[in-house]
Amino acid sequence: MTLHLLDKIGNWNPQLFREIKGRLNTGNMAIASAFSLSAQVLLFKSVSAQIPVPPPNGSYTNPIYHRFCLDDAPPYERICVRDAFSNFVINWPMWWLEIFTWLSIFSVLALLVAGTYLLVSDLDKEERRGTLNFIRLSPQSAKTIFIGKILGVPILLYLAAILTVPLHLYSGLAAQIPLNEIVCFYPAVAASCALFYSGAMLFGLTTSWLGGFQPWLASAMVFVVFGISWLPLTRTAVDVLHFLSPLAMLRYPLSLVDKTDFDSLVENLDKLQWFYSPVGTNIAIGLALSLLVCGTGTYWMWQGWQRRFPNPSATVLSKRQSYLLVICCQVIFLGFALQSDPPGGNSNLICLLILNLVMFLALIAALTSDRQSLYDWARYRKQIVPSNQKLWRRYPLLDLIWSDKSPAVVAISINFLSSVIILTPWALLEKSENNGFGGVILCLNLILIYAAITQLFLFTKTRNQEIWAACTVGSAILLPPVIFSMLLLTPEKAPFLWLSSTFGLWFSPSLTAASGNTFLLSLLSQWTVLVLLNLKLRSQLKLAGESASKALLKA
Repeated sequence: MTLHLLDKIGNWNPQLFREIKGRLNTGNMAIASAFSLSAQVLLFKSVSAQIPVPPPNGSYTNPIYHRFCLDDAPPYERICVRDAFSNFVINWPMWWLEIFTWLSIFSVLALLVAGTYLLVSDLDKEERRGTLNFIRLSPQSAKTIFIGKILGVPILLYLAAILTVPLHLYSGLAAQIPLNEIVCFYPAVAASCALFYSGAMLFGLTTSWLGGFQPWLASAMVFVVFGISWLPLTRTAVDVLHFLSPLAMLRYPLSLVDKTDFDSLVENLDKLQWFYSPVGTNIAIGLALSLLVCGTGTYWMWQGWQRRFPNPSATVLSKRQSYLLVICCQVIFLGFALQSDPPGGNSNLICLLILNLVMFLALIAALTSDRQSLYDWARYRKQIVPSNQKLWRRYPLLDLIWSDKSPAVVAISINFLSSVIILTPWALLEKSENNGFGGVILCLNLILIYAAITQLFLFTKTRNQEIWAACTVGSAILLPPVIFSMLLLTPEKAPFLWLSSTFGLWFSPSLTAASGNTFLLSLLSQWTVLVLLNLKLRSQLKLAGESASKALLKA
C-alpha cells in the first residue's frame, strides 16, 4: 500500500517523490518522533514543577501566593488554600492553559524558523552541487517543483508537528477553550507556513551570492518577524506584521480565559479594527484577515518563483505585476491604519512610512535589471519589441514603464505615485497639522534615489554588484542619522540635513516646526541628487546602446 501511495505521489509530483524518498526513512522518522514526544514530555514536566507544594501543617504560618492557586485575585496575588486532604486547591484550567500556550508558541517557532532554514539550505546545496540546473532542464514545471520542495523538504517537521496535535487539543479543551477557537489556530498555522516557506524559496533562489550565510540570515529574519508578533498590538499599520504569524489567532482563545502571563498578547485586541470594522471581537473575521494577508504574500512569492526559476537572469517581478502588488499591499496597510480611535501622536503615519520603506526596498531588488539585461535593452530595444506593439512601444517612456529589461526608476516612481494617491488623503486628514503630504513627497524622493543608486551599481563591471548596492543603500539609510548624532547636529540645529537625508524623521516636533524655506531647500537638494544620478544612468545606457563598430570608429 505504501509503494502504491508513493507511485501516485511520483506520478502527481516527481519532485515531491524525490524529497520524500530521500528524507522519509525509518531512522529519520524515529528521530523526529522522539524529538517531538520528548519535547512535549519536557514541557509537561516543566509546567508540572511549577505547581505549588504545601508545606507540612504548622511549619509555615504565613500565606502562600501562587498564580496556579484557585482564587479570584489577580495572578501572583492569589492565596493558596488547602482542601480536606491538606493539599492546595489548584486552578487546573489555568495550568492546562500554560501548556496549551507554550506548546502553540514552540511548535510555531520550530515550524517557521527551522522550516525556513531547511528550505534555504536545501536550495543552497542544490545550487552548489549543480543539481538545480538539472532540475531546471527537467520537464517539470516551476509550479510542480515549488510545491514539491515546500511539501517535501520540511516533511519531518510536519511529522513532529502532527504528533503535538493530541496534547494541544486536550490541553486547550482542559483549559476550557471552545473547540472552534482551537481549530481556527490550525488554518492560520498552515497559511503562515505557506507564506514563510514561499518567501524562503524565493530568497534562496535570488540570493545565491550570499553563499552559506543564506540559511542563517533567512532564519534570523523569520525569528525577528515572529518576535514582533509577540509584542502587544499597537492599533497602527504595523499590526499587519502580527497577522503574518499564527500567534494572531492564539490571542482570541487567550482573551476568553484567565490570561496570567499572556496579558500583553491580548492587549488592545478588543479595539483592533480593519477599515473601521471590528476584528478583535470575532475570531472568524480575524482568521479571514490572517488568511488574506498570508495568502496575498504567498501568491506574490509564487509569482516571483515562477518568473525567476526558469530564467535566473530575469527580474523577480515584471513591471506590470509590481503595479498590482503595490496596490494590494497599500490597501492592506491602509486597512490597519484606519481605526476609529487611533493612537495619539504620529505613530500611525510613521509606521506606514516604515512599512512602505521596507516594501519599496524589496521592490527595488525585485525590479532592478542586471548588467546584461540593460545592455540588451539599450542596444536592441527596437529589435526586441514585438511587431504588434511597435506603434505604442516606439516611445522610450512607454518602454521604461512596461519593459522588464529597462531601468526600474520609472516603474518605482509610478508605484510610489499610486501609493501617494492611496495614502495621501488619509495622511492629510489624519495629521494635517504635521505636514503629512510633505513627508510623503520627501519619502518618494529618497526611495527614487535608492532605486537609482541600485541600478547604477548593477550596471557596473565590478564583481558582487548586489553586495555593493545593498551596502550602499543601507549606508544611505542608516549612516546620516548616526553621523549627525555623533556630530551633535540635532534636528533643532540642522533641520535641513535631517529633512533631506533621513527617512521617517520628518514628524518629530522640531522638524515639523521647520520653516517652509528649509523644507523647500531639502526638496530641491533631493531633486538635484536624483537628476544627477539619472543623468549618469542615461549616459551609460546611451553608451551601451552604441554598436561595437561605432565605438571603435569613434575612438
